[in-house]
Amino acid sequence: MDYKKMLKLHGLVGIIVSFFFLSTSAFAGGMIKGKIDYKKKRWIRDTFVYLENVPDKWEPQEAEMNQVGSTFIPKYLPIIVGSTVKFLNSDPTEHNVYSPDHETFNLGKANQGEVLSHTFNKVGGYTQLCKLHAAMIAFVVVLPNPYYGQSDKKGVFVIKDVPPGHYRLITWNQRYKADHVEVDVKDGESVEVTIKLHR
Repeated sequence: MDYKKMLKLHGLVGIIVSFFFLSTSAFAGGMIKGKIDYKKKRWIRDTFVYLENVPDKWEPQEAEMNQVGSTFIPKYLPIIVGSTVKFLNSDPTEHNVYSPDHETFNLGKANQGEVLSHTFNKVGGYTQLCKLHAAMIAFVVVLPNPYYGQSDKKGVFVIKDVPPGHYRLITWNQRYKADHVEVDVKDGESVEVTIKLHR
């Protein structure tokens, strides 16, 4: 075969192979597209929706929540259960870190540059507060797996690359509750859900 023709043929095969892998990877698993619904629209943002019964385990990680200008940053910190969060005080003033949720904890006080740490072993939301500054508030959202979505200001969320199967969707919102939703996910397909918040 002519050398130039071989190059063209191999190039074409390379394009086809690349496209094949691109296509299969793009459709690896399914997708859950959803919307949070509530009459008070200010509360539909930053709602977390996650899969409850995924048959796998994930290694815990380390994460950081900073304290800058008497504000916890980020305000919402999603982590995998068993992970440790380091609370860094970047302010010239003293801060405290405590949570009234689940097992409850009070990490004491920290000066500028000091770090307080806590390992989160229960799934759910933890309110993070400072006893020295009442206006400081943030949330550590502890998840059982990385399959979750965080809603935007319109209440829209997406969970990508979901393994095929039947799942229960659990919702966490800092103020309101939501009923569990059952979904069936198929390879290369998307399923749409609407989750209504209530008291």
